[in-house]
Amino acid sequence: MIKQASVQQEIQRLWSRGEAATTGKRWREAADAFAAIVARDPGHLPALLKSTSALLQLDSYRAARNSLLAAMKLANDHPGLVLELGRKLRTFHEAELLLDLVRQSGFVRRADPRMLTEMALMVSSVGDQELALQLVTQAVVLDPRGAQPHYLRGTVLMFLGRMEEAEAELENSIRLLPSFAQSHWVLSRLRKWSEADNHVDRIRRQLDAAGAGTETEAYLSFALHNELHDLKRHDESWQALDRGCHAKRKIDPYDEKKGRELLERIKSLCTPEFVASQSRHDEYTPIFIVGMHRSGTTLLERILGGHSQVADGGETYAFTAQLKIAADHKIQHALDMAAVERLATCDFDSIGRGFIAGSRWRTKGKPFLTEKLPPNFVNAGFIAKSLPSARILHMARSPVDTCFSNLRTYFSNAALYSFDQIALANHFKQYQDLMHHWREAMPERLLDISYDALVTSTEPVSRDIFAFCGLPFESDALRVERETGAVSTASSAHVRQGILKDRGAAWKPYESYLQPLLGRLSELGVI
Repeated sequence: MIKQASVQQEIQRLWSRGEAATTGKRWREAADAFAAIVARDPGHLPALLKSTSALLQLDSYRAARNSLLAAMKLANDHPGLVLELGRKLRTFHEAELLLDLVRQSGFVRRADPRMLTEMALMVSSVGDQELALQLVTQAVVLDPRGAQPHYLRGTVLMFLGRMEEAEAELENSIRLLPSFAQSHWVLSRLRKWSEADNHVDRIRRQLDAAGAGTETEAYLSFALHNELHDLKRHDESWQALDRGCHAKRKIDPYDEKKGRELLERIKSLCTPEFVASQSRHDEYTPIFIVGMHRSGTTLLERILGGHSQVADGGETYAFTAQLKIAADHKIQHALDMAAVERLATCDFDSIGRGFIAGSRWRTKGKPFLTEKLPPNFVNAGFIAKSLPSARILHMARSPVDTCFSNLRTYFSNAALYSFDQIALANHFKQYQDLMHHWREAMPERLLDISYDALVTSTEPVSRDIFAFCGLPFESDALRVERETGAVSTASSAHVRQGILKDRGAAWKPYESYLQPLLGRLSELGVI
């Protein structure tokens, strides 16, 4: 009894030490303290969770992940614990474990509205819109006057193609909290607005009160741009877009030098010899869809996802998750320089097997799985090396159409190059150069697809795509306006309208304002 009390006293002392170290951001000391607790009490769940956080701060990615997986074995149904585990599972891209945890814990029955809304956001981000809708609907029932649950419910309904319901929920959110900028922004993208039906004055009133250089200013400016663009009030629309881009550059400055050096290092590492893969038979065939954002990747995913043999895997960081494990590094976005240096000596067979095992649940028993993450174009060589059977589809759209569409899309935590015309042009050229490198290094692994050709000659181009993937042609797959399947991207509203053939040259009315972009693309030989 005395010994047990002594152990508990020691654990309490270590806990206090770990908490103090965490507060002071002394992560090594914190990790050691929590590890010492676990050594004395392997079932100490709070210490395992704290250890996970400290190890991640130290960039000990594998050890942090192992600590989380150990914590998962001790999970109970307490909603606060389930939420904390969910946050960490999301950080480590453990989508299957996250969804299983939510379903099996009874979280939807026990959690409060704030917890339900946060979990719904995480569940939506890993692609299960139906479960996200269940969670956030319960949040709305419990807190009908909460603007955040109504906003998220509207967004999820949009992903599910239930546009009228989505509009009603977004209006509810704005009615409850008129300054809720995200609701204005999502609503501005929901459908095409007209002079008789728009929210321009309402958005302007909120924008007048927004702080300079804030997320609120950025969201509202992009919302105003979207609606004025629909109304063809192009001068006013440009002023709103320019203001939004300026605000976003203040919030998240883009390091252009770092971005350029990363792509150059990828090219120097990924020689034809390096990207060559060893033969291996996998239980299903991954189809990676890559390219610039806003290049038509969602349309291509929608066509492939309509095939009877293809499971729509959504837009995930599942491949990057395996690179993180292999490199033992918390990679920023799809890839970063530290990861590239470590990957030079990693075991790519293990990376590939890890991806196949980790994404198996998404296939739903089908022999092909799409993985649509546009920035995976930086990882194409690593994909080819680790997954011998993978198909890589590169979606290419007109440079100016692509760049303008990037410029006018608000990416909250990605594509930071897109908020400055010169940086955007430079990035597009660097992307083009890397794609040229992949064609030279591994021509048989990559299929280039023209967006313009796909929308104007859909069937013949689709036949070529299916043949490259090893699939028989199915005409029903071309019905992208079908109601089945969620679309959780910036194209969620447009893609359900079918294959649109008149979306090019949206930039023309803004040509005078786009001279920095057009001039730089011309200097670089892109146009």
